[in-house]
Amino acid sequence: MEPPRRRRRRAAPAPDRLTSLPEHLIEGILSRVGFCDAVRTSALSRAWRRRWESLPTLSLSLLDGRLSTLPTTVDSVLIRYAGSIRDFSIRIDAHSSSSCRIDDWLIALSRRGVRSMDLRLHCGLTINSSIYSFSQLVTLKLHGGYVCPTPVGFAGFPVLQELKLVDVQFSVKEALEAIISRSPLLAVLELCEVCNPSDEPCMIAAPNLRSLTIVLVCDYYAWEFGELPRLDNATIDFDTYVNGDDFGAFVAGVAHARRLTLSTFYQPVLHHVELG
Repeated sequence: MEPPRRRRRRAAPAPDRLTSLPEHLIEGILSRVGFCDAVRTSALSRAWRRRWESLPTLSLSLLDGRLSTLPTTVDSVLIRYAGSIRDFSIRIDAHSSSSCRIDDWLIALSRRGVRSMDLRLHCGLTINSSIYSFSQLVTLKLHGGYVCPTPVGFAGFPVLQELKLVDVQFSVKEALEAIISRSPLLAVLELCEVCNPSDEPCMIAAPNLRSLTIVLVCDYYAWEFGELPRLDNATIDFDTYVNGDDFGAFVAGVAHARRLTLSTFYQPVLHHVELG
């Protein structure tokens, strides 16, 4: 009787290189490929399944004609996100069907510990009081949109250090004044084509502000400066011809900055005169 044959041991499967990647490297890859591609990486390896749901960065581009414009898509993403969202950015154009849901999403995000937020919206989109509920914001960038007044009891942004506003409309000037004055750590402020809706000048006062940039499309007397004791760099661009007796008082508010830059896009018209 022949002895039983020994079964050959199967060779151990080759190690999954995707699985063996360090955590910080996987996170870096997913953060750089774009949100849609990050979701697709779930098919690469078992270890990568649903990894996108714990990314600290969420960036959405909701443009008309793309699948991601569906509001249900964003709803599903926010529901499935497991952890906090450190950095959030979103882009919505004027024709996107998702524009009416921005406040709902901001309310959901306000409980996720967002520290950096970049909103790029069309000018006609209204942002309600949800924008004021992000108490952990360090950086806020807002491009476009119509901002409503601050809610009752608004305590400010206690850790906000950088505020950049481009082509933003405020319903009342007191809203912008409150954001600036109630952000005690604010160090960088950029206002580009931000319109003051009031006949009274808007006050800019911040005890720790170091860098100030203002691009004016309206008259300079729509703004005035309060206490800016730590101002190092001030840049002010004028879109119109500058004149008036009170211009000196306007500049005096930032004249103590270590570096002061004043510029204008205005080009005077030179008339040709023929001499006989």
